[in-house]
Amino acid sequence: MRNKIFMIISFLAVVFSVSSCLKDNIGEDWTSDLKGKMYAEFPNNGPQVKVIQPVATDQIFKFLINISTDAVPTSDITLTLGFDAAAMAAYNNDIHAADTSIHWSYEMYPTMTIMEPTVTIAAGTRNAYVHVKLSSANLLSLAKKFMCPITITDASGGTVIASNKKTVLYKLPIANKWEGTYKLRGTVLREGDPVLSGYYKGRTYKLGTSGPNSVVFDKLMGWSDGNGNIGGISYWEITISEATTPNPITIKDATNAAVKPLGTYPNRYDPATKTFYMSVYWGTGPTNRATTDTLVYTGPY
Repeated sequence: MRNKIFMIISFLAVVFSVSSCLKDNIGEDWTSDLKGKMYAEFPNNGPQVKVIQPVATDQIFKFLINISTDAVPTSDITLTLGFDAAAMAAYNNDIHAADTSIHWSYEMYPTMTIMEPTVTIAAGTRNAYVHVKLSSANLLSLAKKFMCPITITDASGGTVIASNKKTVLYKLPIANKWEGTYKLRGTVLREGDPVLSGYYKGRTYKLGTSGPNSVVFDKLMGWSDGNGNIGGISYWEITISEATTPNPITIKDATNAAVKPLGTYPNRYDPATKTFYMSVYWGTGPTNRATTDTLVYTGPY
């Protein structure tokens, strides 16, 4: 699936209740008694994804930082932020241990700046936004995997830094030139089922970066009978070869290994028109389940 996958950073301010599961720097569990305490945290602290463009201009993304407390603070709270290479190294160790076939590691994005290394959460509020600037993405290799690991290093006013929510890891995949929004038209065949067979057009799909030369296509494999779309979602990873023009493509379905090219149809990408042409089948034979699709680029992701 898409390493970004495809989901881009847009956080809502979250007010945590007094039963929030937080820990202080000593590791003590405060779930039974949070009254009067204040915890500095990232509400969304698991690994996140922010896709960036391979451009020379600076790119800025923002994220939420929060004070979890039973009552809003009565005075300003200042938080200090920094990059956390150790947290990134620990994450690399975790993914290597979970999958021994992974031989790459995330690297620190080389030219990034926390625009608010100290941020003030005003009295009477619980949260604020922090911005990170990424520079010179056009000079980076799409084959590498970059990360922006950020942690809370200090908090004023007796605020406790929540040890289990003090760090957030932003994966920063660089969008390749095939990523974007596409308009789809084509045909689908389900042998012996005229309701779920037919021609369709006008659907909009997003193809997201999954590698230097590949995108993921989350395709709805059904036909509408008036009660909603029939069928499931098929996840195709499309890999493009630029050895010849038009560019040959290969299609792999992460959820169905039976998906194969349909006959001698020339699955391809035309760089002049930014159009994918592809046809595959699955099931018990070439005409049991089949689809032929044309996807035309309409704009950015």
